Amino acid sequence: MHVPVHAPGSRLAVGVTLLVLLSPFRLAAVQVAPGAGAYEVIAVPDGATLNGRVTFDGPKPEPAELLITRDFEICGLGFRERQEVDVSETGGLRTVVIFIVGIESGKPWPEAPDGYVLDQQDCYFEPYIQVVPRGTELRIINSDPILHNIHGYELSDDRRRRTLFNLAQPETGVITHPLRTRRSRRVGIECDAHDFMLSWIFAAENPYTAVVDAEGKFSIPDVPPGTYTVGAWHPFLGILEQETTVTAGGAIEIGFEFTAGS
Repeated sequence: MHVPVHAPGSRLAVGVTLLVLLSPFRLAAVQVAPGAGAYEVIAVPDGATLNGRVTFDGPKPEPAELLITRDFEICGLGFRERQEVDVSETGGLRTVVIFIVGIESGKPWPEAPDGYVLDQQDCYFEPYIQVVPRGTELRIINSDPILHNIHGYELSDDRRRRTLFNLAQPETGVITHPLRTRRSRRVGIECDAHDFMLSWIFAAENPYTAVVDAEGKFSIPDVPPGTYTVGAWHPFLGILEQETTVTAGGAIEIGFEFTAGS
């Protein structure tokens, strides 16, 4: 028996599908975002907009099949399919984080009235991929009546993993833990009790980041004029970068193309 799963970030368990909605950016008064290092929030009256799209060149990869071995009443039976490289019908690459390097002051962080949350529901992490300010408290929720063991690790360029936290959650409830990375902004999340569970976090140093939509598109507004390195991170394909100049009040379009060998 197979338990099919849609794209990464979607969920299918016990016949239930949930969609995760992301809050829009909103401007606020001058402040320093807690947990976000030295980044300072200021007005950006002449900001530019960076638009673009991430695509994938090549045949659409097949999903990974992961055997469910325990807690069948919550996690389901059979295999879980995980589309690790998820490509739309028009070639747009999903589950990519776009980030701009080196901006130390500018627009405020997105409002997060409920904090930054990682939930465990029906043996899925929700959301599958998200942006969290580096150093901010992460609220880790266990919504399942079973043991989960959440294991977060920092990913380095040499493929080494440094454990950030390793926390057992034997019952439903909430644990908070700061997201303190040292050398990398990329964080992987696994459940040591269920090896088919997976999630990703980008520990951002500024709010000039975006998770692409279902067609691989993104838009980052209120960018201070200047020349920057813009990166695109896909958890399985790595990072692409390019240098981009934005002018006051303007709009620019850029693109990233990943391949199977990225």
